[in-house]
Amino acid sequence: MHLTIMRRFAVLLLLAIFLGGCSGSNGAAEEKWKMKVIWHVDTSGEPFMDLSPDGELAAAVDWNNAKIYLVKPDGESVVFDIQGQDAVKPVVSGVALKDGVAYVLGSYEDFVGIRKYSWNGEVGEERHGWAGSVSDNILRSPSGNHLCYLITIDAGKQELYCDGVKMTLGGDYYFLNSVSDSGVVVISSGDGTHVFKEGNEVLSFNTSNVVAYKDRVLVNEEDFLRVYDLSGNLVGEKEGYTFSLTTLLRWTLLPTERYIFRYEPLEDTHVITWDIKQVETLPGFPQFANDHFVVTSKNGVLHCYSLKDFHEVFSVEMPEDDGLIKLSDDGRVMLVSGENGGYWLYVSSENNF
Repeated sequence: MHLTIMRRFAVLLLLAIFLGGCSGSNGAAEEKWKMKVIWHVDTSGEPFMDLSPDGELAAAVDWNNAKIYLVKPDGESVVFDIQGQDAVKPVVSGVALKDGVAYVLGSYEDFVGIRKYSWNGEVGEERHGWAGSVSDNILRSPSGNHLCYLITIDAGKQELYCDGVKMTLGGDYYFLNSVSDSGVVVISSGDGTHVFKEGNEVLSFNTSNVVAYKDRVLVNEEDFLRVYDLSGNLVGEKEGYTFSLTTLLRWTLLPTERYIFRYEPLEDTHVITWDIKQVETLPGFPQFANDHFVVTSKNGVLHCYSLKDFHEVFSVEMPEDDGLIKLSDDGRVMLVSGENGGYWLYVSSENNF
């Protein structure tokens, strides 16, 4: 009798241990999925691409051939000629998606600015400057609710357009660093940075390594990572936590709602809280992060981790040694580029379209 009870108890104990090992820290099973390539195109030239946060539309520019591809997560795609009726090919400087429309920033035959494309074709232009003007760069906020682009009209004169509102910049040559969901815009020039909100300058720094997340500003100054609010109050700092812009215009520091992901040179990705305390280390370089997932790359493999408990959600081999990464908010759609062109759209194999 007692032996039978003990055997049953042992079986139940082993089952509990097994189930516990298959579950996350909160007792729920760790959700994982496989990704498959649903669409691919070979292109050449500098890669410019975007993926809507909901994963419903991807945009990819064929730089050398002046084309833009729009792709749905079921693999259906359309392609449009960016050159249009122009006698010369445009010099494209970026693309951003907002409300189902791809904004293609470029230097066109007789103007600099934007050509817009929806699924059904070209839907408009935003013309500025003249034939000798230059397009600089374009960014949208993480949710896509704000969109800004920067152009050089003449030597010593630039124009910054954010949600249709123009700001004229003079003197230095500026670069558009960051646009946040709360409308904070960061531009840099040489070793200086200016931070704007609603057209008003709110902060400035003597460094070009500055990014924004909502109403917080992350600054690399004097070998420190410092976090400020828009009133200029220092809310956190850590010595030695430097960051910068690297190849393909990628920051080595990615802020999200709960965590900051920072690449430690020649090492891995450090996961930091907003009070600048390290809580986790992930392998490789931080390629992309949103408020739910982070994607890192190491030894030719992309790894996606859930921000709930940092378990690995999926991993795929990189199609090329380096490139750009965009991931949907739900982690089920991913757009990848090569370093010199070529695009791959991945979707979760469990998705049904």
